[in-house]
Amino acid sequence: MKQFMQKHDIWLRLLALLLAFVLWMVARDVENPPKGNTFRDVPVTITGADTLLEQYNLSVIEYTDMVDATVYGPLDEVTNSTLRSKVRVSVDVSQITDGAGEYTLVPEVYVGVTGVESRGTTPSRVRVLVDEVTTATVPVRIETTGTAAEGSRAGTPEPTTTKEVTISGPSAELKEVAYAYGTISVDGRSSTFTGECNISLRNDAGEPITGTHVTCQTDAITVRVPIYPIESVPLKVTLTDGDTLKQEQVDVSIDPATVTLIGDQNTLAGITEINLGTIDLDTARTGVAIEMDIPLPDGVRLDSGQPSTAKVTLTVKEEENVATRSVQVSKFVPTDTAQTQTPYTVSVLTESVEIELRGSESALGQVDVNALSVGLTFDSVSLGTGTHKVKGVIAATGLPAGVTIVQTDVEVEIEIAASEDGAADDADTPEADSADGTESGDSTP
Repeated sequence: MKQFMQKHDIWLRLLALLLAFVLWMVARDVENPPKGNTFRDVPVTITGADTLLEQYNLSVIEYTDMVDATVYGPLDEVTNSTLRSKVRVSVDVSQITDGAGEYTLVPEVYVGVTGVESRGTTPSRVRVLVDEVTTATVPVRIETTGTAAEGSRAGTPEPTTTKEVTISGPSAELKEVAYAYGTISVDGRSSTFTGECNISLRNDAGEPITGTHVTCQTDAITVRVPIYPIESVPLKVTLTDGDTLKQEQVDVSIDPATVTLIGDQNTLAGITEINLGTIDLDTARTGVAIEMDIPLPDGVRLDSGQPSTAKVTLTVKEEENVATRSVQVSKFVPTDTAQTQTPYTVSVLTESVEIELRGSESALGQVDVNALSVGLTFDSVSLGTGTHKVKGVIAATGLPAGVTIVQTDVEVEIEIAASEDGAADDADTPEADSADGTESGDSTP
């Protein structure tokens, strides 16, 4: 064996191999020296969240989501453009055991390349905020999108499975959630239907809740959407004849002339018009709009945007010999029902009231305004001191035949004040004490 090794120079060959390896190592370190490299803004991944929730009912609501990671290794490896995608930074929150609060945890860095190692992160610790997970309920709001078929209108969507949903998450984040929102299309629909729609959580401003740890136990709900037929129905009024003005002598204008109704198909089919009510031509002024409520039959309602009242204006036809005359009445006849015991004085503050007379031109010209007065009836004791508005009734003597007072009731302002002689005080208070402190009528010597 010795001769064999000597003959073939085995030791020399082994030495040559060793020297070659050493030279290779030296050359490698010269040509590809070890070096550090820092990758900026590496995303931080949270691990252990499920354990934290299951064991301690806690959830992460905030954390430092970016750090700078430094690695060390051969130059060609640490400068390789693909290395960044192989660097992973994570924080294990399952180590948190002390309840809700803020923690600073050391992140773990994994480098998926042999020969390259981590040299830590900047910052060296990651801020993590955890909060207790609770549950709450919020209402469901569903809106329709699109346009129903012609002659139809979509009503308010009605959730059928549930009108509120349960949400869970950190208590601080639950406060931001106001309701669950969804939409359902009614395009082309002509009859009531039921469908399913997805829901998402919204805040008070109607903005989607994003980037939080709040979850909803329900992703979709079933909704019933009523589709109503719509019908345009004319409005009308009933007129009763007066002494000087008859139905055939006036034109009636109603604004709006028609309204759009929504409701049951069978109910709408039986509605040909809506009567606003009765107007007495003896007391109705011409040329002045009368506001009247629009009564609705059972089972129907006004379409959105439709007014709930209508304005009715009466005008005398041009060919009719009917005229009106407005006059100012300044004669007031007050009657105080408490006059025999009142401690007050009453003054009429209204200077005059305007009334309208109706009749032929010739008859109206014969009206003596001085024959018109306003009768006032009130109880000054019941009203008390101060300014009041009381009802006045127009009275007339010697009114020409064929002339009527259109509006017999007016409103007049009066002022009630204590009498100057102090009767009000005497009536409401006991006899004044004498100067020496004894009551009047005291028989003490």
